[in-house]
Amino acid sequence: MGGMALPAPTIPHPVRIAFANARTGAPYALESVDDASRFGPHAAAQVAAVCSEPLIYERLFRQRLDGHPYDATNGLGFLTWAESHWRENTAFVFVITHPLDGIVGALDIKSTNRDEAEIGYWLSARHGGVMTNAVRLMRDLAWAAGFRALFALTDPDNARSQAVLARAGFVHEGSMTRNGETYWLHRLRGV
Repeated sequence: MGGMALPAPTIPHPVRIAFANARTGAPYALESVDDASRFGPHAAAQVAAVCSEPLIYERLFRQRLDGHPYDATNGLGFLTWAESHWRENTAFVFVITHPLDGIVGALDIKSTNRDEAEIGYWLSARHGGVMTNAVRLMRDLAWAAGFRALFALTDPDNARSQAVLARAGFVHEGSMTRNGETYWLHRLRGV
């Protein structure tokens, strides 16, 4: 029996939700990248600085960039890409901001597949203690928008990311191969 397809989930924006570092109590915010200009003229350089940190660069960008540095041009490309996803309602990209350091991390819901959308994230090593709270906030926005399940993939040796997901309620459900690489699969079903 056929029915009408549900419209793609939407998240009202702009989003700016204040939250605290779980370790230090320092203030941070989860913000939608629906208008990148509000992050100021140094936003692309801030993104580049975080994405150039050794662990993030090695895990996410070395292969993609063929070993070339992640620079402000790449940072601007990320912000433009993020903004376009909000405009087209095809994905939801957020940044984590700090009052002094600006953009220190990012996370996203990578599609509008309400039945099961992938999430991803990166965070400066200098700002530990914030990602679990940020993932929880993004999860709550996803549930309010009508998403039914979320999943994330981690490298098998990325214990810190796996711990973030566990604290946010995700359950490790085995492994998955994508593009010849094996990842651990973590899933969270909605309420």
